[in-house]
Amino acid sequence: MQELRDITGPRTVAVVGAGPSGLAVARELERAGHRVTVLEERDTVAGKCQSVHVDGRAYDLGGHICTSRYERVARLLTELDVETERTSRYRVLDGSGGAVRQSMAFLRDGGLRRYRALREREFPRIAEPGLAHSARALAAPVGAWLAEHGLGSMADSFGTGYTAAGYGHLDDDVPALYFVKYAEMTGLLDPGPELLGHPGDFTVVGGFATLWRRVAEELKDVRCGVRVTSVERREDGVRVRTDSGPVGADDVVFAVAPDRILPVLDATDEERDLAARIRHHAYHTTLAAASGLPADAFYFLAAHTASRSTSGHCVSYHHRYPGSEVRTFYSYGRPGDVTALLREDVAALGGRLEEVHLRREWAFMPHFGGEDLREGALDRLDALQGRNRTYYVGGLPAFELVECTVAHAQDLARHHFPPARGGAEPATGS
Repeated sequence: MQELRDITGPRTVAVVGAGPSGLAVARELERAGHRVTVLEERDTVAGKCQSVHVDGRAYDLGGHICTSRYERVARLLTELDVETERTSRYRVLDGSGGAVRQSMAFLRDGGLRRYRALREREFPRIAEPGLAHSARALAAPVGAWLAEHGLGSMADSFGTGYTAAGYGHLDDDVPALYFVKYAEMTGLLDPGPELLGHPGDFTVVGGFATLWRRVAEELKDVRCGVRVTSVERREDGVRVRTDSGPVGADDVVFAVAPDRILPVLDATDEERDLAARIRHHAYHTTLAAASGLPADAFYFLAAHTASRSTSGHCVSYHHRYPGSEVRTFYSYGRPGDVTALLREDVAALGGRLEEVHLRREWAFMPHFGGEDLREGALDRLDALQGRNRTYYVGGLPAFELVECTVAHAQDLARHHFPPARGGAEPATGS
């Protein structure tokens, strides 16, 4: 492999994207004494962790649930003095609208013991930041992998939540790597310590975007509403052109998926090839008032999470505030299908869809297919870190969960950008 440049002294770094990974890497770089400019196309920070307010209450449109494995996020919350609260309970709605607890048979029938032995033998680093270390061992389609290893009860216990959260159905061809990473991050396989005084999952009072706004406020140069028009990388530095003027830097960090930045990047053949292999899920959030539905929980709809054939139908909804009829509904599929089917789905549960406040479509969960994982796509992406003054963070190398992207971004900054004179030494393992 080509030897990486020696980076000494303070660097100037342009970070493209102000979601959790972009803000986490920028914060780490600034704390180490480097100079950072964050460029964000939207008019606000937080990426897929957006929050909006309706009638004085905050509603999270994307990621917001933190488990006992969210140690890096918990440290950020503590350092920035952000208030947290326990999350809603989880329930599964069956075809008749009856609410039951999610099956935890996997934790009791011997499946967990078999899984732990398999993990120790084939992918012992799965809980560490990143994905490349475990990708080849878990490249098979998730349904085939579960069947091969007799882990059907693992599907029963984690599959509904996995699908509801936007990671795909168990009968599609998404590799097992992503399902296993999700299961590890629930905190149920190997419970971590109690975090921030919460015995279980927790979230942020006032919306999850509160945390990311607080991180951005601490940074010296965050520019929102700025569209990148080209990125040119030379031996003497990087020039990022935007619709509000150029930004010069020693290095650039892309906190957006490589295929999203490709149209404006002076890409190499390797970058183009990898970008062409990236897949996404079309995932939707609809914030709407609906009357007559089961209340006060995060509900997974079993009829629509069981198979990809139901794409377009609502897979889950969150009723966060007692006394309010506003809910966040989540769906896969084409926008027209989602809009048309949501009213039907609500009616099937005995409810009525009232006012729709907004809809948001996400290109969610950037990932590689099984054959690409077997052939080392994630290793190739890791090998690009530092080449051409360029680094990649976010869901593709780390997995599309906030804790995963934050941990990976922090570790990348610590590994590739040693503290400059006067910069803070990072706390290892935190």
